[in-house]
Amino acid sequence: MPGPERLLFHPPTGRGPLAGRCLVLWHGAGGDVDQVHLVAVADAVAAAGGHGVRARFGYRMAGRRAPERMPALMAHARETLAEVRAKLGEASLFLGGRSMGGRVASMLAADGEPTAGLVCLAYPLHPAKQESKLRDAHLYGLEVPMLFLQGTKDALARQAILQPVLDRLGPRATCVWYEGADHSQTRVAPERVAADVVGWLTSRS
Repeated sequence: MPGPERLLFHPPTGRGPLAGRCLVLWHGAGGDVDQVHLVAVADAVAAAGGHGVRARFGYRMAGRRAPERMPALMAHARETLAEVRAKLGEASLFLGGRSMGGRVASMLAADGEPTAGLVCLAYPLHPAKQESKLRDAHLYGLEVPMLFLQGTKDALARQAILQPVLDRLGPRATCVWYEGADHSQTRVAPERVAADVVGWLTSRS
């Protein structure tokens, strides 16, 4: 019996400002591509004339819950992007994802993977209760625009710690803060997240 699909494509469902653009989104470490914000964002991108893509990592395709190490995640993600490019050709490609998925996307960009920009939902800046172990060093060398969508109560990216990172990144980084939201962002309406992402993508002209 076949396992879960690697990719779920959301082709354009209307004409709009995102024509010719594609956003590839990977899931978080303990989640999957059915996470409500990922679905809402991919649908909204398609409604605005672009291509939304939700992507699974290999461990999820194999039915495992525990993620692999970063090199394996990145290798699988590169295979995913090769498949996306083969299908969509010259579409302007944005990368991103939720939590670990966004981190992998940013690591790919830092490692030279071509992208027009990054979209990170609940970027995991540091492990829980390990605020000295920042995952920010690779971000400073990126020249592409970055969107962060963060809860002010996120235990994996305390606002007081993330804000100096954003300040150092300067105009390359845009952050939307969701007041009172934790890392899961369950209290944030999917439609709001989708509108924030599409608005930012539309501004990348």
